[in-house]
Amino acid sequence: MKQRQVEQYEIVRKLGAGGSGVVYLATDTLLQRPVVLKLIKRGALTVEQIRSTVLREARLASAIDHPNVCAIYDTGETEDEAFIAMQYIPGKGLDKVIGEGPASLQLILSAGMQMADGLAAAHALGIFHRDLKPANVMLTDGGLIKILDFGLARRLSAEDMHFDPVKPGDKRDANAPVGPTYTARGGTVAYMAPEQFVTGQSSVQSDIFALGLILYELAAGRHPFHRPDAPEFQSIRAIQFSDPPPLREIAPSLPQELESVILRCLEKQPSARFGSAVELRESLKTILTTMQLEAVVVPGGSPLARPLETPQEEEKRSTGILSMLAERFRDSAETPSKENSIVVLPFVNFAPAGDVSPLYGHALADAMSARLARISDLVVRPTSALMNVPVQQLDPLAIGRKLLVQFVLAGNFLRSEKGFDLNWQLLDVAGQSILAGGAISVASFDLVAVQTEISNEVFASLQGFGGLKRKRAAGVPSTSSPLTEDTSEDYLQGRAILSSFMQTTGSRDDLDRARKLLEAVVTRNPNFAPGWTGLGIAQLQYARHGLGGQMHLLEARRAFDKALSLDPGSIEANLYRVYMLLSRGEKESVRHGIENLLQTAENEWNVHTIAGITLRLDGMYEEALDQFSTALRLNPSGAPNIYNHRARVYQYQNQLELAGDEIQKGLTLQPDHALLRITQGYQLMRRGELQKAVETLESVVADDPSLRIMSPTIAMCYVQLGDRQKASTFILDETLAAAEADSEMAYRLATYFAVEGDESEALHWLRRAIYLGNENYPWFSINPAWSKLRGHADFERILEDLKKSFRRNQKNWKRLLSNVRKLG
Repeated sequence: MKQRQVEQYEIVRKLGAGGSGVVYLATDTLLQRPVVLKLIKRGALTVEQIRSTVLREARLASAIDHPNVCAIYDTGETEDEAFIAMQYIPGKGLDKVIGEGPASLQLILSAGMQMADGLAAAHALGIFHRDLKPANVMLTDGGLIKILDFGLARRLSAEDMHFDPVKPGDKRDANAPVGPTYTARGGTVAYMAPEQFVTGQSSVQSDIFALGLILYELAAGRHPFHRPDAPEFQSIRAIQFSDPPPLREIAPSLPQELESVILRCLEKQPSARFGSAVELRESLKTILTTMQLEAVVVPGGSPLARPLETPQEEEKRSTGILSMLAERFRDSAETPSKENSIVVLPFVNFAPAGDVSPLYGHALADAMSARLARISDLVVRPTSALMNVPVQQLDPLAIGRKLLVQFVLAGNFLRSEKGFDLNWQLLDVAGQSILAGGAISVASFDLVAVQTEISNEVFASLQGFGGLKRKRAAGVPSTSSPLTEDTSEDYLQGRAILSSFMQTTGSRDDLDRARKLLEAVVTRNPNFAPGWTGLGIAQLQYARHGLGGQMHLLEARRAFDKALSLDPGSIEANLYRVYMLLSRGEKESVRHGIENLLQTAENEWNVHTIAGITLRLDGMYEEALDQFSTALRLNPSGAPNIYNHRARVYQYQNQLELAGDEIQKGLTLQPDHALLRITQGYQLMRRGELQKAVETLESVVADDPSLRIMSPTIAMCYVQLGDRQKASTFILDETLAAAEADSEMAYRLATYFAVEGDESEALHWLRRAIYLGNENYPWFSINPAWSKLRGHADFERILEDLKKSFRRNQKNWKRLLSNVRKLG
């Protein structure tokens, strides 16, 4: 059955209906993006009302260009109806959030500041909302507040009001209110300001009153004046004449300063409220800064206070911080993290400088984290989050609060003439106390023995504390003999350098050094499973970073197979083996591996990351976003990478506004993040800002010329700028070699050739991308860069085959995720 189409908008499904029209989810067939289409029936309003009021005000509202306001894309008329096309915002309304109970302080402040920002942008253009209420405010999955229906609410005029004064001597019901009563035919009574029942007019202060009501509801979980089962006139009387119930009696933990701000918004006299939305925003920001909540989101201080280049950049960064805060704390007003979560701090080296690698302590913490990850009730934050944090200068409890964990494992070590001495402590972050601790002395540094002893003590302590209920079998790798001191040190050094390569440097020299150290470890002790796992990860990085091809993938597979033969329960080996299979395009094995990991290691953030990446490659966008959000919840410190992954999904959906928000959040956290900057360059290219895109991508080249994944994108930019010769300088043998081993790189290269006009090369690399596992049919079928090949027989045949694979993959994923949910 053919779907109905209005102009270029193809209706997908009905979202809701109101008195004047129906709202649909639709697809803009010209720009290939989802939109919300509001259809206004001719019978609901006169033609003149539609043209002079509804459409005119919608066009005025389309001038509001702000990240916290839902964009209006288009308006128009057909014979039977008028339509308004708006930005599609995935997420849930604040009415649903309020229905779940009182929100967290962090969410209240973030949502309040974002709403105030959106109102300020509209008020600056002389536009008032007139119907601000929780149902008209969306909270996206990424924590971004979006105000809906600006300018779409009918203006409340005198003709829209029913005035019924009580005259002396009139007979009225004894329960009826004394004084005038009003019934509004437009707007929403429960969110109108007192003066609107008299004048029927909207203003800055009436919008602020409505915002105050929303903030009250978020804090208390209920409206201060309105009850659903009460007559409407009682709500009107309460709004006009009653004081709101004291907020801190309902929510005792709410700061007095926030209660004062909310109550000021709810003053009966407009002049007693905040003079502007900007003033309200600054009051909320003062509370946020005073309570140091920003530092919870962004390590290193207050990003809102940092010097910025332009007001527009400041606005973007501010919005990014607030949306991060809202996302982190949107689920509960209780403890931010419900899981039993722990971070292992890098062990501090008390030996003289130069005795061992400065990253040695990081590697020991990584080894401990890997061991603790086998406890199924425990969420272990990765120590990579602390690579650039001066942990020796910080309070471990402060780090625990910053990383939102319940427990911190900290320790130190010292090499002496007799061997190694280690001290460790397990800290309870909320209780600000030490749960357990101990000292270990070993003649030689036997890594397995040390981590086993500490892990067992930690588990016993947490079990006694009431935090853990069960323990997964440890699956300790068998070793032919205890690790010698030099083998342990080589392993820790190799893992430390490998971690540094993956998290910060990206240096080929570092990767080579790490691989050689790990090769030495498994040569001396071929039964040491973690050594084989580390070697497999190192070999895999050559292919993933465009520094090598299939031979490295074969070596990685050999290493992971050996590690798993010694230790089948190793989460790390199973996880990176899936990454290796993905690089080889063995998608069916990848899905089976992910299914197993989701069932056995559901608390490992990287498991959900690889699941999200694979779902994205299969064109399963909503499911991919769910997995990325879970990964972020389990590992907030990995936010820049997760934001990059989510931005790319939104780009595939042509949701460029939401993609831009994710990019901005990531760059606020880590301005030099190479992959985010590449995604930003691609975003600029998609928006037609080619020169800015080139500048962004050239800065990545200047910082790291070996990052091959960027090459096809910058080459595409130069082709579109008319400089084909410059474009060709980025398509080198190394670029082609990287594309041979990486499905995403292969597709980007194929797209470059499609833009450049080389059909043969474009189709060759497209087939290679699909062979390697990139089966993203929904994007391949609409990517505007391939417009020159539309109608090409081979291209259409490839798409038709890919469409069949996509449908098959959908069924497989549905079964897989269903099985995981049942076992979960």
